[in-house]
Amino acid sequence: DVYKRQLPPQARDEGRDSDALNADNDALTPSDDNSETVPAAQATSWPVLGPLAHFPRGAGPGDALHRMLEQVEFRQLADNPEASRELLLQELERAALDPEQIKPLLEGLQLVVDSPLGGALGTCRLADLASGSWLSELNFDLPLAHGDRDRLVRSSGLAAAFAQHPGGRFGAAYAEQLRSLQVASRGFLTGSIDLVFQWQQRWWVADWKSNWLGRRDSQGQVVACGPADYNQPAMAELMARSHYPLQAHLYLVALHRYLHWRLPGYDPAHHLGGYAYVFLRGMAGPAAQAEAQQGAGVPGVLVDTPPLSRLLALDALLREGQP
Repeated sequence: DVYKRQLPPQARDEGRDSDALNADNDALTPSDDNSETVPAAQATSWPVLGPLAHFPRGAGPGDALHRMLEQVEFRQLADNPEASRELLLQELERAALDPEQIKPLLEGLQLVVDSPLGGALGTCRLADLASGSWLSELNFDLPLAHGDRDRLVRSSGLAAAFAQHPGGRFGAAYAEQLRSLQVASRGFLTGSIDLVFQWQQRWWVADWKSNWLGRRDSQGQVVACGPADYNQPAMAELMARSHYPLQAHLYLVALHRYLHWRLPGYDPAHHLGGYAYVFLRGMAGPAAQAEAQQGAGVPGVLVDTPPLSRLLALDALLREGQP
């Protein structure tokens, strides 16, 4: 659709990482293998190498990880990872990946479901989610500026929503980045949310990211890619550069509309949460429990609760457009 052609690929990848992003603005485009070389981490107790440090990069492996997380039972994976071995082996074969990846894959995905998400989600783990409290791959279609053919959804309107409604992790500074996009669209925005889940009466969006953050030596060998590299500043920088905050906000608008239709007595002030971007290669597992208990951010997960006024402003902009 028109809107998806206008948005930068990073903001319209429907939760998938891509190996062949083709943005008009190279400054906003991750490298072709979704890797970033980051400065050496400061002294830290977090592991330098995680189980998924050497897992293949690219669109195919990224999609395979998404399919695995769509099908596994989170609690079972945390308590008895061997029970998921056959499923994961099937997905490795489907993606033409080496079955020898199964051992680090089991270890890595167990950390994903056994790690506290931190921030506003505190000690919540994916393994803690009650049966029936989540939906995987929630598809959506958002109509854009359908009321008047002379009105469009423009980058200036998107930026204004962030600038005029401060709060959360991404506000006025990110609004300036949005102004540089070339968006002037109407029609439909179609996408899929990796995970929608309920925690303590509020509904949240989770998005899986397999982006590689780490370091290589002079011979190109991986020397670091783990929780130490997926700290809060590094993830926030990657998020902003890749326009994941815009993606996350659009997902929350889609969730807001879905709950309005499906949840009796829905009140966004009481039922709408925020988003958690889960960087699969950087999860710390139970070792992050102390930070999560204090409401601090944990390695591998960026949690944000945007102001409701901004989400409602974006909802109105998508519905009505602007001149």
